[in-house]
Amino acid sequence: MLKSPLLILLPFLPLSADSPRVAHEAGREVVRTYEVTSIRSLDSAVINVQGQDQDVGSGKERSETLSLVVADKILAATDGAPTGFHREFTSASTDQAMEEVEGALVRDSSGASELEGLGVIFTLDAEGGAWTREYDEDSSGEDAWLEELAPGMDLSSILPEGEVAVGDSWDVPVSILGDLLRPGGTVDVKTDPGVDVPEGGVSIAVPGAPDDGGWDSFEGEVVARYDSIEEEDGRRAKIVLTLELSSDLDRVEELEAEAAERGAEEDFSEALLTRSLSGEVVVLWDLIGHHALSVEGTLTGESTFNAAWAIEAGQMQLELEYEEEGSLEYEVSMEVEATGGGAD
Repeated sequence: MLKSPLLILLPFLPLSADSPRVAHEAGREVVRTYEVTSIRSLDSAVINVQGQDQDVGSGKERSETLSLVVADKILAATDGAPTGFHREFTSASTDQAMEEVEGALVRDSSGASELEGLGVIFTLDAEGGAWTREYDEDSSGEDAWLEELAPGMDLSSILPEGEVAVGDSWDVPVSILGDLLRPGGTVDVKTDPGVDVPEGGVSIAVPGAPDDGGWDSFEGEVVARYDSIEEEDGRRAKIVLTLELSSDLDRVEELEAEAAERGAEEDFSEALLTRSLSGEVVVLWDLIGHHALSVEGTLTGESTFNAAWAIEAGQMQLELEYEEEGSLEYEVSMEVEATGGGAD
């Protein structure tokens, strides 16, 4: 006689109180204050025009600081994950600094972003899984600005799939790099690419890194380590991210499209940006309120850019080459304050 297989009913077991997780409810308000500073030190930057070299920044340092304060109000959530929220760009500005380069115009993008003071509603499409974006009833702006915004700013991608304890390590998607260095998407100051060119002269735009950073082109390894639990002013998990990344980004098509937007015709045969980045980022995670509490870290690396292209200048065609080498440094900090709508 065959016996029936043994059937055991196990209750759902939630993650332990020591495992970091995300849990939001409708009504929660989350204020995030970000500051991301990038410093690019150029060892050499030389453009060659028809066989003649011109220095355009060798030995110079360029820095840019993005200061961003956004207030998210959760409108709807499923299983602790927001499916709709209102984001107010309380403050959004860029501060740039670069030494002058003789014979070259350095475009300054310092100032407040056009998004500052505006409100945007993000809604998750349950069927397609994509986020829609629209200005709230008190805001208006360009549709293109909405397309450049990223909904995710909660750093949930650093969390493991299951339960973890102090001392554990796990892999994190490389996409976390963009979340850290371009929080909320592109909110930079918009600048007019046009310049006044004297009669008989020609304007040459020196190419470089993409405006959005091209972070999705990076490959490598990001490892999270559950370092410790801190008990001061609450209960926090200290998670240390170690990043070892590199990127080879072909910018030919993108640069030709940018030239077309300026009303110029440029034919690129080469535009290769090679970068490396490594370092540590420390994330403190609220184990009671269930959200990221702060971020602090520094990433450093090297960068080279080689480009060759041709432009029309009157009745002649100019052949151009550009070579750039230097070092990179990014400093990231974030503070989070959340009220209401939490899950215990």
